[in-house]
Amino acid sequence: MGKITQALKKAAEDRLARIDKKPQHSYVVKIDPQITKDLNIDEHVVAFSDPRSPVAEQYKTLRTNLLSLSSTARPIKTIAITSSINSEGKTITALNLAITMAHDLNNKSILFVDADLRKSRIHKILGIDKVDSGLSEYLQDSLLLNNVLIKTGIENLTLLPAGKGPKNPAELLSSYRMRDLLKILKNNFDYIIIDAPPVLPVTDPSVIGAQVDGVLMVIQAGRTQRNIVQHAKQLLDQARVKVLGYVMTSVEYHLPQYLYRYM
Repeated sequence: MGKITQALKKAAEDRLARIDKKPQHSYVVKIDPQITKDLNIDEHVVAFSDPRSPVAEQYKTLRTNLLSLSSTARPIKTIAITSSINSEGKTITALNLAITMAHDLNNKSILFVDADLRKSRIHKILGIDKVDSGLSEYLQDSLLLNNVLIKTGIENLTLLPAGKGPKNPAELLSSYRMRDLLKILKNNFDYIIIDAPPVLPVTDPSVIGAQVDGVLMVIQAGRTQRNIVQHAKQLLDQARVKVLGYVMTSVEYHLPQYLYRYM
């Protein structure tokens, strides 16, 4: 082996050794307390608390992909977010997506509908202490729509909370009044994001999914088994629900230093 070859080999080995010694950053969401002080929004809503983070960028990618599916012939304006089972991150995903869409420079009006009438918690995540009425009361024909819509404090984002838990949520969500409501909302908002219950425990998401333009399925990495997701998808297919795609949560990844610095 010549001296030049040996020198090049040693230089390459030294370069690789330096790269290996560089720290690899596991991204942790950093919350600026001052940003969330006034609105008291849950720190997991990174689209609001840390909009320039790599995690928030993933929601922007999701927004882009969703908008690319829409066309003049088949516009996508109403999107329901669900999951196979409980605690997969569907609610946080739905809210992050809604805020990301509200932050679009095109100033689109976004409505977030809490349609999880059994275990509603959106208003708590948004820091709203008390909600006297919402979707449940409206569907029971006791209130006007203007009386149940809430301004969130986030520009371009309006909330329709779930309201008090009814005895018959599936029946209310499948009612003619719900169908008429969606028609009214589509004429007054650019996009409607609906947080629906998980598929396997209740029939509500199939009922909601049949009335919207499409559904996103949230899957928690390392927890939700493939057969569970497949069963949930079968139930949605039986209800003729259009599944737009899948969002995986709780994904752990490491960013190389050069990419971390760019972010």
